[in-house]
Amino acid sequence: MTKKELGLTKFTTIEPEDIELIRIYIQKYQFWTCDYNAANLFSWSAFMNVRWGMYKDRMLFYNYNSQFMLYPLGEPFSVAELHSMSKMMENEGFKGNFISVPEEYVEKDRSIIDDFEVVYDPCNSDYLYITEKLAALKGRKLHKKKNLVSQFRRNYPGYKVEVFRKEHIGSCLDLADKWSADQSEVPDEGKMLELQVMERALNNCTKIGLEGLLLFHDRKLIAFSLFSGQREDMATVHFEKFDYDYKGSAQVINQETALFLKDRFKYLNREQDVGLEGLRKAKLSYEPYKLIPTYQLISK
Repeated sequence: MTKKELGLTKFTTIEPEDIELIRIYIQKYQFWTCDYNAANLFSWSAFMNVRWGMYKDRMLFYNYNSQFMLYPLGEPFSVAELHSMSKMMENEGFKGNFISVPEEYVEKDRSIIDDFEVVYDPCNSDYLYITEKLAALKGRKLHKKKNLVSQFRRNYPGYKVEVFRKEHIGSCLDLADKWSADQSEVPDEGKMLELQVMERALNNCTKIGLEGLLLFHDRKLIAFSLFSGQREDMATVHFEKFDYDYKGSAQVINQETALFLKDRFKYLNREQDVGLEGLRKAKLSYEPYKLIPTYQLISK
């Protein structure tokens, strides 16, 4: 292993050379939530003050801003072992709390409530979709989406879809900036943070396995999506931006992404709604297959 065992004071930032080992663990243990995605961990960590290390052959990620430990990546600890680690963290001056804890873990051993307050965390629960369903847009509930795609194709018959390449980075950032300016629900600091994270991801796209699709009309970029494989059967869509001036562009890039990935991945994780009502409605409007529930464990 390249990292020292706990304590947390020896944890280090996530660097490009760490991605290979992180990806090995992610592929071995096959978590569902987007917090266990190598591209996400690398891209967000620099701005959320997340550092990592190893403990008993588990991979640990600690957010020094929120003072939560990500549920350990590796073979599950017993509740007693997790409680012991929590107390070790507290002895080192950190909070002994965990986030992104899977539902099956908190349900497996009900003695967990003796040591932790178990808190359902809907803002950080992920939306999971059947890729084929997003590609086909069949059914009454998705009929409006399909109509918007049809309208777009009639209005912009010369549109083109291209695979993301490094030379597209500047155009993607420009469109993301325009998209952010049109958003009223997201606070300015949230917009700035996402743009910074996106730029870090794009500039390291090859190292972190980031792929993408771009939608053009008259050589102008009007929508894009950025995604990466996470599980053997699931890809995660990290960013999806569009130009509001082109009605239906959001629905087209969504469908084109599903069409592009449907033969490789059964599921698409479209991440969380982070408590934003508009984002929640948008994600629900595509009829998710399920919501992946996660929990916080607050040390008693």
